[in-house]
Amino acid sequence: MKRPPQDQAPPQASARERGTTFASMQGDLKLTVAGEGVKLTVAFRELPRSRRDRTPTKAEARRLQQVAPVTAKRDERTREAVIEKAGEGVYIFSAEPETAKAAQASFTLTIYEAGKREKTASIGTRNLQGKTVVARVLMPDGVLWDDESAFTGSLEDSDSTTKFNAQTGLYWKEYAD
Repeated sequence: MKRPPQDQAPPQASARERGTTFASMQGDLKLTVAGEGVKLTVAFRELPRSRRDRTPTKAEARRLQQVAPVTAKRDERTREAVIEKAGEGVYIFSAEPETAKAAQASFTLTIYEAGKREKTASIGTRNLQGKTVVARVLMPDGVLWDDESAFTGSLEDSDSTTKFNAQTGLYWKEYAD
């Protein structure tokens, strides 16, 4: 059966329609990196909800697992790194120059994209000289370490910072390197 002419595709696409286009990836966590020459790494530290009412020991805090996010280039200068299903714990996104010289990039973190709890945080532009922590996020809560409104107070000592929320019972401790 022959289709009517209006249902057939044009024999050749115009110049603006050529090329490959990909839909943006989605997941529980997505870091968008706008810049060139940046290497991204993601580490995970387990922190189950049942243990969030106490601070982890230094040994527990240093127990990190490397995570391989799904990555894609959105365009010439923009890449996305997605954690499709996030576990209970802290995700640490770090960036560094791919070469020995410095690099500059802008970062945006999206939590629970396309869902009811979607939250986007503009991390900003960073000048990278070496390995730099770009963002720390506590999942599944979607709490950013740098979001002071998520905490009711903090304590600092010589080798760590503890942030807490008295209403929720959350204690989050990060040790200095």
